Amino acid sequence: MRLTSLALALSLALTIIPAAFAQLPLPGPKKLDHLPDDNVEGMTWEYEGTIKGTPKADEKDLELAGKFRLEGTAIFDVSPSLALPTTGDVKKTVKKVIAGKKVDLKLPSGPQQNRLGEYRKISNGKYRLDFKEKDSPLNGIMIIQLKKGSSGVWIGTFDQREGTKTLRTWDVELRAIED
Repeated sequence: MRLTSLALALSLALTIIPAAFAQLPLPGPKKLDHLPDDNVEGMTWEYEGTIKGTPKADEKDLELAGKFRLEGTAIFDVSPSLALPTTGDVKKTVKKVIAGKKVDLKLPSGPQQNRLGEYRKISNGKYRLDFKEKDSPLNGIMIIQLKKGSSGVWIGTFDQREGTKTLRTWDVELRAIED
């Protein structure tokens, strides 16, 4: 008797449990636009910097200012650019047109935003932004944190580098300007 009631309970469980799991609703689409920390993810930032300490004579006129966008873990330039043909390519094309030859024009691709680097949270609400654009003044490491008593101003330092050598250190201030 016990064996049949155990077998009955087991067969009942084997039919009810899979049916119950089969009826669970499918999860909805995930919203990937922003991380829970909406102050950082997917934002366009405006920055300004002043040279830390006393600038050298040739550094007095240097400025550090601009904008960048954070998305995912990447840092992007906000000014889209188009690759235009070189002067030599234009001259060759014009010569072919004047000679009456068939010319196939290669159109530039759509606007591209350069990836400048990556960022990550390090500790105590601080973020490390690693800029790896060698031909840009933004080549180095920026450490920022929320300014005390402020809800939208971030402050920190930026070590401007050339290879592994630090050229100069800047005090920086950042503000989110667009989402």
